[in-house]
Amino acid sequence: MKRSPQGERWRRLDNTAKIFPVIASENLSNVFRISAVLKKEVDPGTLQRALEEILPQFEGFSVRLRRGFFWYYFENNKRMPVIERETTYPCKYIDPHSNQLFLFRVTYFGRRINLEVFHAVTDGLGAVSFLKALVYRYLDLEQNSRTGHQAAQKISSNISMNVEDSYVRHYKKTVKRKYSSRKAYHLTGETLPLDEENVLHGYVDLKMLKTVSKSCGVSITRFLAASLIWAIYQEYLGGKPCEKSIGISIPINLRTFFSSETTANFFAVTLIDFLSTSEEHTFSEVLEAVSRQMDLKITKEKMEQIISYNVSSEKKWYLRIAPLFLKWCALNLVFRKNDKAYTMTLSNIGPIEIEEDYKKEIERFSMMIGVSKRQPMKCAVCAYEKEVIVTFTSVFQDTRLQDRFFGFLKELEIPVNLESNGIPDDRDDLGMYPQIRYDRKRLKKLVFTFYGLLFFVGAVLGVINFATYSGSLWSVIAIVLMAYTALTVEYSILRHANLASKVLLQTVGAQALLVALDHSTGYNGWSVNYGIPSTILFADLSVVFLILVNRMNWQSYFMYQIAVTVFSFIPLILWAAGLLTRPALAFITVIVTVIILAVTIVLGDRSVKTELKRRFHV
Repeated sequence: MKRSPQGERWRRLDNTAKIFPVIASENLSNVFRISAVLKKEVDPGTLQRALEEILPQFEGFSVRLRRGFFWYYFENNKRMPVIERETTYPCKYIDPHSNQLFLFRVTYFGRRINLEVFHAVTDGLGAVSFLKALVYRYLDLEQNSRTGHQAAQKISSNISMNVEDSYVRHYKKTVKRKYSSRKAYHLTGETLPLDEENVLHGYVDLKMLKTVSKSCGVSITRFLAASLIWAIYQEYLGGKPCEKSIGISIPINLRTFFSSETTANFFAVTLIDFLSTSEEHTFSEVLEAVSRQMDLKITKEKMEQIISYNVSSEKKWYLRIAPLFLKWCALNLVFRKNDKAYTMTLSNIGPIEIEEDYKKEIERFSMMIGVSKRQPMKCAVCAYEKEVIVTFTSVFQDTRLQDRFFGFLKELEIPVNLESNGIPDDRDDLGMYPQIRYDRKRLKKLVFTFYGLLFFVGAVLGVINFATYSGSLWSVIAIVLMAYTALTVEYSILRHANLASKVLLQTVGAQALLVALDHSTGYNGWSVNYGIPSTILFADLSVVFLILVNRMNWQSYFMYQIAVTVFSFIPLILWAAGLLTRPALAFITVIVTVIILAVTIVLGDRSVKTELKRRFHV
């Protein structure tokens, strides 16, 4: 890392990492998870100590994301992350302004340790190195606590400290290979409500999978890719022709082609597709097509072409001098265009090797990838000891593709054991994940109560408008705007949107519209006397509703509740400035918002205080 004028160490993002902060959002987290399941319950205190001891050895993880004029960059983060018990669904967006500004999080549940990483920090291999060091140190400390001995810390510093941009080091001008932008077939289905996510692990017998793959003359990755395409062809296409091809995005570890020990990103993505042209296709055809494409595309020459295309684009002078907001627009357009070529992602990081001394303490590993709007289902693969662990993450109500995929393996007499997180039903739920499922009956009651409050607020505004009528039916406008916001909330709940931010933005927009309408009709002051306070009050009730619905992830909305409380004082400021002449509703709004915030803090558990310290630490 270099040093900034302020003395903080910083470094550039690697070539691939540059795009992730630009496209990341609540709906496209770019977060993946590597987990280790131990044979004993995790002790959180020991895990926290292990994290504190190994983090200084991993320079690439001890960073925070900063926005420059031309590019994002990493700056050294001197804080210390805090491990937490898992209380949300996997691979959720990591807000760079929370989590002590770190771009990864460590959680635990039962016997499982989870490492979730924003992809700008590292790729799968880098995350595995970090998790292995964390697990090693945890097991050492846990052993020390039993024996009273102090064990040495086992970390390979020459690997962990290497954060070079290997794309630039291995760049050379070649015939540039562009990404495909042809539209692929996209999976559709009824989505789960709120932020629910369906996780299904398949523990596949490695020996039998290797035997079957070898009998087909292909590697395990090729066999699994063909099996996935075959499952989509049968389950979604119904074995019929389709104008759009099934496109599988496969990340390739470039370290196998070029010498590099970097823990930064060093991978490329290749497209393996299959176009269904008849009802007569067989699995052998699919396997042959997949194998042929992999032979052609996954070579050192092709990887050099991908590196050349990516790095040369970054080196163009007119792109380098373009301000970040222009790059933001351009990169989003390019990403969304290229992303159309993929049906889903299949990422295989291969076998995870563990030192012999620790094997008896570790049951298995798993990997999963955060889904996105265009790819609502993804598949990740790793291997440990005698198992290949295939994990599907999805936001669909059904598991028909997963069932078809694992069912096909079973037809070939490959043993598969399944485990789910209990979503959408209890099938294959072994109790290894927190119960976050929402009570549908309770949710309906909350929705009914929410609309009841909306009706009550609307009625009160109508009465106030009638009692103070001066030629304007401002209450009708306010009620229409609140109804629109309420419908947006309900619509967004079903589509995993950032609800609280939408409420806040629409509240600000509604207030501006009310003031504009007031002025256009000969300003009578109803917009500041009644319109602004009523929209703030409604916004506060909306955020409270979201907290009640999504209690397990209330932190996502708590800061918005604080923001609404702060905004509630704006009418009082207007009153002090003489712009507001009827302050009754303004005082009611302040009292209600402050009381609700105080109740949230008082009734909240210890995590409320932790969240306040985290958000407002000095």
